[in-house]
Amino acid sequence: GLDAHVTALNADRAQRSLRPVQAIHVEPWPMGASAALQHENNVAFLDDDPDGIARGDGGGLNGDRDFEDSSELIGGVKVPAGCLFDQVAVGGTFDGMHYGHRKLLTLAVSSVNPASGKLMVGVTVDDMLKKKSFAEQIPKLDERMDGVRDFIYRLAPGIKNRVRISAIADEYGPPGTVEDGKDFDALVLSHETLENGVRLNKHRVGTLGLQPLALLCTRRTEPHGMSSTALRRRKWEQHQRKSRTELAN
Repeated sequence: GLDAHVTALNADRAQRSLRPVQAIHVEPWPMGASAALQHENNVAFLDDDPDGIARGDGGGLNGDRDFEDSSELIGGVKVPAGCLFDQVAVGGTFDGMHYGHRKLLTLAVSSVNPASGKLMVGVTVDDMLKKKSFAEQIPKLDERMDGVRDFIYRLAPGIKNRVRISAIADEYGPPGTVEDGKDFDALVLSHETLENGVRLNKHRVGTLGLQPLALLCTRRTEPHGMSSTALRRRKWEQHQRKSRTELAN
């Protein structure tokens, strides 16, 4: 359908003396783009779009939850009234606490049942980050956990006693274990890490014999700010410039 669309678009552009555009095919197609995949993998795209909830036509969550009645809960994030969970998990590196991190944590808090729900935030341990670009710029685990705690406590003070912030030293964390896995019913993640959530659900069902988690996915955040890698690169460049200046003096 993309080529046909671009052909029609270029015909219109030609009439207006505009240069033609070129179709760029993305391979492989991004996970989550397919409505069928969303339905099969229990995926729901939630966003802070003021006009409502952004999701695919497949419905996600196997059509079990009502997305028509949505409520704006915290920080402008709209979460369906029927899309609140008792045990929500979210994980990440959380270095720098940039816009994407804050958006992810806000969605996680907003997805917790306000009456009795609990939230587990997993923060990746230092040893798992050594191969990341500009890894030397990543703050130590304790500092990153403190940043998460400070943001959540300021965002939603009433949930303090129902939040657990844990160090994560493996691919799946507590939702992927026999001991704790049965306690979780939802995972909040970005579309960049959606594939990890799908793998986790396959592990839960195929290996642990547990129910799959609802995968609550945020949209791309780059238009609103720089990625963690870009921010680390900037810090590295600033350090390099400072070092050269000191040597010159």
